[in-house]
Amino acid sequence: MLNLNKNQKYLLACSHGPDSMALFYMLKEEGYNFAVAHVNYHLREESNLEQQQLEEYCAKRNVQLFVKDVDEYLGNNNLEEKCRVIRYSFFKDLANQYSFDAVLIAHNQDDLIETYLMQKRRQNLVQFFGIKENPIIFDVKIIRPLLSYSKQELLMFCDLNKVEYSIDKTNLEDVFLRNKIRHEVVEKMDKNDRQKILKEINEENKKLEAINEKISRITTNKCEEYNRLTDEEFLYALVNKGRELKPNFTMSRNQGLEIRKIFLSDKANISVNVDDLTLVKSYDSFQFVDQNKEVDFSYKIDEPTILDTEFFYLDFTGDTSNRNVSKNDYPITVRNAKPNDTYLIKGYEKQLRRLFIDWKVPVPLRKRWPVIVNKNGTIIYVPRYQKDFKKEDNCNFYVK
Repeated sequence: MLNLNKNQKYLLACSHGPDSMALFYMLKEEGYNFAVAHVNYHLREESNLEQQQLEEYCAKRNVQLFVKDVDEYLGNNNLEEKCRVIRYSFFKDLANQYSFDAVLIAHNQDDLIETYLMQKRRQNLVQFFGIKENPIIFDVKIIRPLLSYSKQELLMFCDLNKVEYSIDKTNLEDVFLRNKIRHEVVEKMDKNDRQKILKEINEENKKLEAINEKISRITTNKCEEYNRLTDEEFLYALVNKGRELKPNFTMSRNQGLEIRKIFLSDKANISVNVDDLTLVKSYDSFQFVDQNKEVDFSYKIDEPTILDTEFFYLDFTGDTSNRNVSKNDYPITVRNAKPNDTYLIKGYEKQLRRLFIDWKVPVPLRKRWPVIVNKNGTIIYVPRYQKDFKKEDNCNFYVK
């Protein structure tokens, strides 16, 4: 039944529900090497009994069981995501400690269809429609070998093979959107309905793959290049850009279309907050900024050396006259620009903030732009901002 590698060692995520218990039975019957992981969130009265039953089931079959006992109060806000982080962190720790090759999750065909219908209902900008069969989550390989089985087929399998399982009563309620979709739509589908929607999911993912392939060719942050995209391509390109800074970054379609208007605006500097990040449009380019990230830095350099930081790179082991740095200036300090900094240019003292405006330095860069200060505390060099800067091989100082 299962098409897995018998030379590998698996960790089965098991809730004691019919899906994961059916997978447990299949793994055992077919002789796979596996252990079981169970998370007890203590959110239902039956959770302790389910854990006890699973412990007894594993003990009778000589299968190792790992239990995560969640004793912290999780509250009601964002509960689903909190539980997800807890269980996948648990799986990751076990996989690393005991060298499991992959974690097996018993999602079935009903779960796949429900997820797709929820994505469509919410108009989510997703990276994949439905459920991926073999994703990487928390740096752990996940395998979902039951996606071709319906929920009803797995229930029948458990009953036929006398596999014990528990039913989560909350799944019978229509309080949550997923449950309503499950009971009102998915459970009423016949085989033809299922095949049609599975084909639709496959086609949608092919379209999404084509969009991602196109936007992957964008190599700049120029608004003009993004403006050439269709609305759908623009939205996904923007989400992908945000996820470079925040992996779980999300954005609604309405937010994305409002940002499109900003990109078309002639106004030089505009910023908008999206999911804890700030999108900043500066002149003809844009970037996402994490306003909570520390941008202050200061590096004291006692003698000519090579220094590679997240903010800048310098190699001052050779001639540094092009950076206005001499041996008499040491120890020098490379730090970020400050609001009241001034810089002497051709005998005239000029405020850095005015200089940055003249150079059209994007606003987010102004706070982290490096300056070189000599031993007397005087700024002796400020790298000039170049919109189309290209690093040369012999460049001894550049901003990242």
